[in-house]
Amino acid sequence: MKTPPAFATVMLMCLGPDDESFIGDLLEEYESGRSRGWYWRQVLSAVLLGSARHAAAHPVSALITVAMGWATLLLAFFAFGDSTAGAVAGWVWNWNRETAYATHVWWPFQITAAVVSYTGFALSALVVVLLNRRRAAPILLAYTASVFIVLVVSAVLIEMLTTRNGAVPVPHALFYIVSVSLRYQWRSGLLLAPCIILVVGFLMIRRQPPMPASR
Repeated sequence: MKTPPAFATVMLMCLGPDDESFIGDLLEEYESGRSRGWYWRQVLSAVLLGSARHAAAHPVSALITVAMGWATLLLAFFAFGDSTAGAVAGWVWNWNRETAYATHVWWPFQITAAVVSYTGFALSALVVVLLNRRRAAPILLAYTASVFIVLVVSAVLIEMLTTRNGAVPVPHALFYIVSVSLRYQWRSGLLLAPCIILVVGFLMIRRQPPMPASR
């Protein structure tokens, strides 16, 4: 018996439609000779279409939850971003901001700031899932898509404005959101931030106890 790709199956179970007959038919088709590429295409189509349909059917809930995910990022970075990144850089490398302005040595802070950024993205994924225990997967995907779009647009705009003006001041709370998509961070956030959100969200969804059926 052919075994389907394990990660694709986990994705289908966590984020796909709550339809046992569809999942069973998909597995039967794969076992009858379909390719791994076909299986992946079917899983991704089911996950993305299901998410889009759920968001379209519940637009207010989707918008509120996505907004809460972004509010979590902004509040966390505004309250703890600079203090946490600076403190960790000082503890590990004996770095301080005053010396950095004189010596232009910023790499310790850049490293710890990236860690703070990715921690914030993980925290926002927790909030999004906890706010939608009954049907977290579609909203998690919608939030992940919004993060990816914002990071791409921010990277393009900052690159254009930097080329034209030489520098672009970014408020500190926003810095931790967009910095990981910029050139000096190797644009790592374009891939890592959505992946972290999805992985943390997957783990939370799998740990969630089943919700009681409504009467």
